[in-house]
Amino acid sequence: MTDTLVIYYSYTGNSKKVALYAKDKLNADILELEPKIPFSDDYDKVVEEWQNNDIKRDVEIKEIDKDLSQYKKIVLITCTWWYGISPVMKKFLKDYDLSNKDIIVASSNAGWVGHCFRDYKMLLPNSNIKGELDLLFSANDGERDKMLTSLGEVDSWIEKL
Repeated sequence: MTDTLVIYYSYTGNSKKVALYAKDKLNADILELEPKIPFSDDYDKVVEEWQNNDIKRDVEIKEIDKDLSQYKKIVLITCTWWYGISPVMKKFLKDYDLSNKDIIVASSNAGWVGHCFRDYKMLLPNSNIKGELDLLFSANDGERDKMLTSLGEVDSWIEKL
């Protein structure tokens, strides 16, 4: 067993790609967070429902199958939802204690990370956040899965853990 866990939520698959990369680089375990009721595949419906993504607004998530006390190092990766971390990641951080863990955080987006890193800090007051990564992906139609952040930047972020 490893002492490192990669935890992620990915709506489009972009955050998942980076989570799998980090898992392999760190020889870590991985945990995918999921909402109890999946979000619509229709992006416009998701926008209509979640464009006012407030830090206080919650979504129910599926129970996790990992004992978090077994891990000293945590990698958190989620997508940016209307300038904040995803509701799924917010709910996880509200419900589970990551105190006294070394943590690196990332938020994938197509142009502006907004207040994601403030959200992480607010929801992880007793954790040691060692690094932040703005995972920038293309905003161009047909290229939204193209990562603009270099693998070198991802590697440098991973090394902070």
